[in-house]
Amino acid sequence: MKFIPPVCPEPETGPQYFRSPEALADSPELREWAEREFPAGASELTGAESRRDFMKLMSASFMLAGFGLAGCRRPTENIYPFGKQPEGYIHGVPQHFATAMPTRTGAVPLLAKSSDGRPTKVEANPLHPDHCGTDQFVQASVLGLYDPDRAQHFRSKGNIIKREAALDALVQLGKSATSGGGRGLVILAESNGSPTRARLQ
Repeated sequence: MKFIPPVCPEPETGPQYFRSPEALADSPELREWAEREFPAGASELTGAESRRDFMKLMSASFMLAGFGLAGCRRPTENIYPFGKQPEGYIHGVPQHFATAMPTRTGAVPLLAKSSDGRPTKVEANPLHPDHCGTDQFVQASVLGLYDPDRAQHFRSKGNIIKREAALDALVQLGKSATSGGGRGLVILAESNGSPTRARLQ
């Protein structure tokens, strides 16, 4: 049998710390409260009948919560087949396309990753001779496609109009600008290195 020598308590040295002024006072009431496993009156709080009633109320509340959340589901969306199946396309397998993002000084050659027709990621095109990586603006450009504040309708003076009405308004605007030599007509557009836009300026 192994002998375990008794541990001799070492004298306490150093500063003493207290959790509260009551612990510093070391009153008999505090010692009695600290030694109790449960607070006073805890055993009288709930009996057998009240526990059963509590479980009934909880089960009823969970059931009502289930009824309330029954409509919080994603809407049913049907997946329709292609009218003409693209060659080599497999659902769920992302595709990559070579593209470019116009900048003030030219364009950034990119490789866009598309999942089921939705662009999800852009990276620098490693096969392009001028690729020098991407910056934060290029990486964030994909988020612009899914921006909830992006214009979704044609508007005129704050009101939503149909496409035909918007095209008619543009035709009338073009006629009035042509007759006046373009005076008073201003087109607000972001910087772009497009040759077509440069010819229109």
